[in-house]
Amino acid sequence: MNSFQAIHDSKAEHQHKITISVEREDGLLEEDYPPIVGFTITDTGVGFDDDNFDSFNTAFSEHKVDRGGKGLGRFMWLKAFDTVDISSVFSTHDPEEERELWNRSFKFDVNYDPEKAAPVKIKQGVVGTTIKLGGFKKVYREHCPLQVEKLAQRLAEHFILVLMQAKCPRVEIHDQGVKTSLNTVFRENFKDNSATSSFALQGRNFTINGFRLSSRGASKHRLIYAANSRGVITEMLDQYIPNLSSRLIDEDGESFVYLAVVQGDYLNEKVNNFRTDFEIQDTVGDELELELEDVDIKRSEIRNECTTFIENDLSSLIDDLNRVKIEKLKSYVHVDAPQYKPLMRYVIDFVGEISPNATKMEMELALHKELHKREVSLKRESKRILTQGAKLDDYE
Repeated sequence: MNSFQAIHDSKAEHQHKITISVEREDGLLEEDYPPIVGFTITDTGVGFDDDNFDSFNTAFSEHKVDRGGKGLGRFMWLKAFDTVDISSVFSTHDPEEERELWNRSFKFDVNYDPEKAAPVKIKQGVVGTTIKLGGFKKVYREHCPLQVEKLAQRLAEHFILVLMQAKCPRVEIHDQGVKTSLNTVFRENFKDNSATSSFALQGRNFTINGFRLSSRGASKHRLIYAANSRGVITEMLDQYIPNLSSRLIDEDGESFVYLAVVQGDYLNEKVNNFRTDFEIQDTVGDELELELEDVDIKRSEIRNECTTFIENDLSSLIDDLNRVKIEKLKSYVHVDAPQYKPLMRYVIDFVGEISPNATKMEMELALHKELHKREVSLKRESKRILTQGAKLDDYE
């Protein structure tokens, strides 16, 4: 993200580029994908000038606050890597001075000393920055995809809102002599199969984008909550839409998984300092809380709007799934569970809550739960009627 922002700040008119080089463990060339030990990120942005360097040395810096900057990103580097080597070329941008080039190179680790990062004037060079992240810590390395295709998929998902922008720079991943264009991965797997909508909660506006991913590397339908053009947390959609328990088949017979991304100023404001979660409650509280003014929007409220959009976007495919499930349920009830026949007249109301791959036991549990829910509802309504009736003087 620093690279994207540095390019955004650059006045240079040439085509900008970000290169991510994957560093793998030496001596294990017999393996197709040796363990990853680090990354080198190079960009053609504005460089580590004095303003950026002063911000770098200031905890909770507000230098990029208008773009969602928390001023803590560099500390996150040392959470996952032992050392960070920075080399940057920048130019003076005072219009009254002759353009000069400077180089600032230093190591950032637990013993970092800002005094040793003074810039040196140079005669020639290319403006931009190279960040080398080394000593990838095991606890994080174990969760990093080894295959560059999966790595590109993760990056495309995380920066999906940046890659959607018309002026997004070229981004390449270099790994073992192979170059992979992140822009191409986004265009082929995301952009060509997208839908967009918006909704409002308590006067706050949100936008949701839905993508159909045909990539074989994607297996789960997901909802990503984003802040400041970056993915923050992900929820598996099959927990809320049982019909999304496996890959779907589109109108052309191609299988895909669904990825939804929701964003909005409210989420930008509520993301925590380390961009790992949002400082919002997950569910709606009691009725008293709802009566108070300025009640925070809950994640469940946002999720409900998102799942409604997703079900509408996939309505024709979900309708086909439900028709198949209804026939499967009717067959099961007719042969194995006739006690649930009274429920079949209401099957359209609850068929969406049953997985397309449900076993007989899972169908039994779902039908038992639905029957119990309806019995409780009937008893509650009966009690209300009798209570109201007891208050009448004339039963006739």
